[in-house]
Parts: sequence; structure tokens; C-alpha cells
Amino acid sequence: MINLALDCINERAHYYVMQSPKGNYIFETALGIHYSISFEEDTPFGGCSTYQFIIEKIDPIRSQHDPNVEQTILTIIDEFFRTYLNVLLYLCDDSDGREKTRNRLFLTWFEKHADQERFTIRTASTTIEGHGFYAAIIVENRNPMLKAITEDFENTTQILTEGKP
Repeated sequence: MINLALDCINERAHYYVMQSPKGNYIFETALGIHYSISFEEDTPFGGCSTYQFIIEKIDPIRSQHDPNVEQTILTIIDEFFRTYLNVLLYLCDDSDGREKTRNRLFLTWFEKHADQERFTIRTASTTIEGHGFYAAIIVENRNPMLKAITEDFENTTQILTEGKP
């Protein structure tokens, strides 16, 4: 389980964040929409622990853009990297055909707010049986295994996408 300092998160986040007994991080927006953020251990890259980063909108309500959601999620990510030197793996959900939009939104958030000198991000995408799959890894540049991590990710994605358009 990933344990983050809630006091540090809540000092900077626009929405109040709590940790559930299951270990995920939950917050409620001004419109009453609940989000869950979790970190699930995944296959290591480059010999480094890797955690899949999961954003789940708990309430099935369509909502307008809320920059405070973006800021709160990025604050949780920042605290993850302040605490751990692990790899963050982001995979886009393809259950409703909006995976390309989710991928673009997440990468835009990260590129807009993250210190480019602090992080390395690698992305990959492919189409399998008509479904788009998008993935990204984020690694803090101070990670001593950075080169091995990015090479492993690139090799893995090349194998997965080999022969795909």
C-alpha cells in the first residue's frame, strides 16, 4: 500500500483528500462528485517498483471541466514522488471509447504543471482489435535507475506494438 502524507497533500490541494481503509485517496468536488485515486503495484520497469496510477470518478455524473480536480490529482502525484522513487504507470481506460481523450487530458495536465527538469515521461499507444491503448510512465529524474527504466519501458512497448499500425 502506498502511504502518503495527507497533511502535506491537504496543505496544497484544492479539495480535501482522505485515505480510505483500502488505501485509496478520495476527495469530493464542489459539485459533490467523488473521485478515488489509487496506486496498484505493477510489473517493475528497469528493476524499479512500478505503480499503476488509477483515477476513478465514483459518481457517474457528467461534469464540466474543474481545474481544482486537476490540481488536487497533481498534488497527490507530487506527494507520491516526494515520498517514493518509484515509477508511476498510467494506463487509459478503454471501456467507453474515450481513452484517447483521457490520455490527452492527463498528459496536458502533467506537461502544463510538472517541472520538466524534475520528471521524465515516456508514452506509448497502439490499436488492438479496434481499441486504442495508451500508456505512460513518469519517473523522477533523481531516480538512479532512470535510464534502465525508460529503456525497459521502450523495449516492452515496442514488443507490444510490433506489427501494429
